[in-house]
Amino acid sequence: MNALIFANGVPPSRTLARRIAGRADLVVCADGGANHAGRLALRPDVILGDLDSIRPSVRKRFSGVTTLRIADQNSTDLEKAIRYCLRRRCSSIDVLGATGGRIDHTAGNLGCFKKFGYRCALTFIDDDGELSMVGKRISLQTRKRELISLIPLERCTGVTTKNLLYPLRNGALELGVREGTSNRATGRAVIVSVRTGTLLVYRRHLSRRA
Repeated sequence: MNALIFANGVPPSRTLARRIAGRADLVVCADGGANHAGRLALRPDVILGDLDSIRPSVRKRFSGVTTLRIADQNSTDLEKAIRYCLRRRCSSIDVLGATGGRIDHTAGNLGCFKKFGYRCALTFIDDDGELSMVGKRISLQTRKRELISLIPLERCTGVTTKNLLYPLRNGALELGVREGTSNRATGRAVIVSVRTGTLLVYRRHLSRRA
């Protein structure tokens, strides 16, 4: 089952939101993410979180939607939403609104890949591109010269790539030491593998200029 989560970052465009919602079996709003869903005229299945960011008018509009107040202050509303989706046995989760706005929120949200990325196919999507986790190995269908960035959340070793302009063979990536931003695909399939560490891969939407 595929889930869509609206987080409370920068809202997506209506076109993007409706496209992603169209493939979702379950739509969950993480607190203030419901404000985005309301603006985009998309009705969620569940609204959850500490409920301190949802506007009263939006809460009234979605009065018939299942609403769960979860007051746990040791986890973010996005983490609560991901855990809910996992309990519903979702194997893939798309997140809109996970980036932009406050830098601390965006940085904290990236930690969700380390916490949950091995339990489901987690993808952050915005109007510019999408971010997912390599795991141990990932194969991407690409177009030539498509922008591909590798982002290590911690020291990543044994990084090997195929069909990237600047290849890696059993290399190491680490923030502040060596990153893998703004690489380019050289063929129709890019393969990335990593031995240790949490490595993310970012790719721009085809509609965006490289």
